[in-house]
Amino acid sequence: MSQSIIFPLSRSRTASDQVDAVPQETVHLTRRFFRTSAIALLVAVSYYAGSQIGFSLTPSQSPIAPFWPPNAILLAAFLLARPRIWWVLLLAVLPAHLLIQLRSGAPMLASLGWFVGNTGEALLGAACVRYFKKEKPLFESVQGIIVFLAFGVLLATLVTSFVDAASRVLTGLGSNYWTLWTARLTSNMIANLIIVPTIVISGVNGISWFRRADFARYFEAGVLAVGIVIVSLLVFSRESPAGGMPTFVYAPLPLLLWAALRFGAGGLSASMLVVALISAWDAMHVRGPLGNLSVADHLLSLHFLLMVFAIPLMLTAGLIAERRRGDEVLRETRVKMVDAQEQERHRIARELHDDIVQQLTLMGLDVDRLRSGSNACAKTDLDKLYDQISVVSNATRDLSHNLYPFTLEYLGLARALKKLCQDTGAQSSLAISFSEKDVPSRLPPDISRCLFRIAQEALQNIVKHSHARAASMELKVRGGHVLLRIVDDGIGITPEQHHSGGMGLATMRERAWALGGTCKVRLGPQKGTTVEASVPLNEEPESANELSSFDTTM
Repeated sequence: MSQSIIFPLSRSRTASDQVDAVPQETVHLTRRFFRTSAIALLVAVSYYAGSQIGFSLTPSQSPIAPFWPPNAILLAAFLLARPRIWWVLLLAVLPAHLLIQLRSGAPMLASLGWFVGNTGEALLGAACVRYFKKEKPLFESVQGIIVFLAFGVLLATLVTSFVDAASRVLTGLGSNYWTLWTARLTSNMIANLIIVPTIVISGVNGISWFRRADFARYFEAGVLAVGIVIVSLLVFSRESPAGGMPTFVYAPLPLLLWAALRFGAGGLSASMLVVALISAWDAMHVRGPLGNLSVADHLLSLHFLLMVFAIPLMLTAGLIAERRRGDEVLRETRVKMVDAQEQERHRIARELHDDIVQQLTLMGLDVDRLRSGSNACAKTDLDKLYDQISVVSNATRDLSHNLYPFTLEYLGLARALKKLCQDTGAQSSLAISFSEKDVPSRLPPDISRCLFRIAQEALQNIVKHSHARAASMELKVRGGHVLLRIVDDGIGITPEQHHSGGMGLATMRERAWALGGTCKVRLGPQKGTTVEASVPLNEEPESANELSSFDTTM
């Protein structure tokens, strides 16, 4: 009977575990389903809105829109989403595509042909980009941008334009095949070139950019946006002179260069989007610097003009992003090197203090004990030995403290700097004043070590080289930065010493730069020297825009 009781209990426990596991898996699948459905709905709505924009910008004399966003929107969605849910996005886009096409009066056969061309373009471009550019990020390297231009902009649109142009000819919506093919090719190339980077970069780190940006950054972006709108309106909304392309058509170029240099590929693409929309709207109304041409020639010239603007600047933005990422990697490497150096110094200093100094102290006690019971002759020699041991012990203790500032661990940066000023002044007869303002009692260890080392090096330079009689040190927190300022009334340093990085100046700059800060030394021969170091309290380096995926699986 006992077995009949125990056996059901063990089975019920296993069943309970399974029952507990089932709801968790069900909840996970439910969340995944709703998340995927939300993404598909967002893509479908965006595709529909992009189609509406494309139709609203289509001139009545042209069967091809000068700017066609839905294909680019779908390509961007594929680049952001995991490939396993691409089929879900295709199913979601199909009703939106048929709705917008059939409402515009397009035949069903033509609508289906355009759907194959639109989705095929996005699928081919996304598959090629993901295959040839697997590592991240896409729009933050020259290689990634070249891959995007070659496959996402050129190859995908080149191949699918044959299908789209054939659909229009076969359904009677167009007659000149190659004219339709050229117009569709350049229109979709421009849309992919401008819209895809804007969506992908915004989808990956747009929120983080807004969180990191300060007021000055917002102000600069606002001025740039207003300038782009005004210049684009002035250029593309005015009537063109007879014959040729006027020079003022290149007026947006300096602002676009500003966007590429200061805001990267994302800022450039957003600026190009404004220029493209304004120019396409004016082209629809036969206005602008190219308005004296035919509609087909006007649109073709406008597309090539926008490509001339976008492609070189996008490559420039990628090159600058590579340089910035290289600088960031170099800075991280130097941070690790500085940390490794500090850890090694800490280890050596701890061994000197806890081992060698203690052994010297014990030796001194033994010598003191021996000399107390020795004769006069031996006592003299033991006194000398005792003094030598004391000197070595004190020198070793000072070396230990110089190798690693243990006072930082116990006193904090402000009090440790104050003690450093007092000790340096006592050893050198230099009058050093210290002041602090709004400094927290505890700062991050890397910041405290950095500023302490800079102060230590600066005071050593003052003592050894400046022949100063007085110096002052100021520590304060302002604007999210910890500021250290050291001033002396000595003979200063020469420009040659400053540029060569002598007297530890290069080391001080390296330490500050490794934490995203600065260290400036003002030259003042015969007028003293000023050292100013600034380190951000919450350094958060700009993350590179990355090609990533929605956290969605099926």
